[in-house]
Amino acid sequence: MSKILAIDTSCDDTSAAVTDGLVVLSNIVASQNQIHEKFGGVFPTLAKQAHQENIEPTINLAMQVAQLDWSLINAIAVTVGPGLAPALEVGITQAKKLAIQYNKKIIAVNHLEGHALSPLALNHSRKRGKQADTKVNLPSLAVVISGGHSEFILVQQLGQYQKLGQTIDDAAGECLDKVGRLLNLGYPAGPLVEKFAKKGQASKFSLPKAMTMQDNFNLSFSGLKTAARNLITDLEKQNKLDQQTTYDLAASLQEAVFGQIIYKLKRILLSPNLVAGTYPKRDFLDQIKNGQAPKTLINEIWLGGGVAANINLRRKIRQLLEKYQEQSGKKIQLKVPYSKKLCSDNAAMIGLVAGLKYSRNEFAKLDELDRKPNLTI
Repeated sequence: MSKILAIDTSCDDTSAAVTDGLVVLSNIVASQNQIHEKFGGVFPTLAKQAHQENIEPTINLAMQVAQLDWSLINAIAVTVGPGLAPALEVGITQAKKLAIQYNKKIIAVNHLEGHALSPLALNHSRKRGKQADTKVNLPSLAVVISGGHSEFILVQQLGQYQKLGQTIDDAAGECLDKVGRLLNLGYPAGPLVEKFAKKGQASKFSLPKAMTMQDNFNLSFSGLKTAARNLITDLEKQNKLDQQTTYDLAASLQEAVFGQIIYKLKRILLSPNLVAGTYPKRDFLDQIKNGQAPKTLINEIWLGGGVAANINLRRKIRQLLEKYQEQSGKKIQLKVPYSKKLCSDNAAMIGLVAGLKYSRNEFAKLDELDRKPNLTI
């Protein structure tokens, strides 16, 4: 096992964690929600300033909770991208400082890879013998759904990834947040959209599902966001945006966002040749009967990212997997992070990836370590 001190300052949360292989020993997150709430989004300059104020106390607390001293830390990991450049700079600068001060190796981590592998994290408070889902059955499909990303990533081996599809504009979480703010649900609005949706009728309003006519696994949410904004404007003009209507809008919005994700995920599972990116045609799907669907190479689905905390999305994916099992005879397991804290931005998932990179001797050079705001996987 390798004990890693991990740092993440990719956006508006300052986070530090200590991991031991896949086991999370501590995971501290200092939120900046109150700072950015009045702007309705993250203000980069203020985010950088808050990171600079929070970074050292957050790291110190992570070390205290893990009950380790620096002599037991094998390496320091830090997010290098993607993210906000001013925010990333703070974490990288601090990681370099600590690496020099304590003579530690440093590991550069892709924030997206952290979200993709976050369902593999293990809770240190549980006895090792009672850990659930510790076995990794590859190949797997990482589904990263967050405020900045919506991606389907085929994991052939840990560290070897093939992006099958992604959003071509807004991310799913961004759509939920922005429409939620139009409904005056506060910041961040996504969790409140989920709460309000429980009291609404998802069939009350019809909202578009984009990319259903394109023969690829990509997603798009900008058109949905525009349609929702226009609908809200019309309802306000007619003085019809009461409490129940707000509940119904939240439910209808969530249904449209998740409906598009499930639509593409189903086609990934039914692809005749997933590695080649073959998209199943409608006539091919119409001919599929129970027990006759092609058996996908995917053995597990790993759901990560902020929106992965949504219970409704998890339920829809499980329902899809049950239906797929009827069609193909193959059971696919859904894995999610053991805590909702691991869905949002956090350093524990960065440490998890770093532990795997440590085992492969994938270390960074201090003089070459730099921020990569547009980094992809």
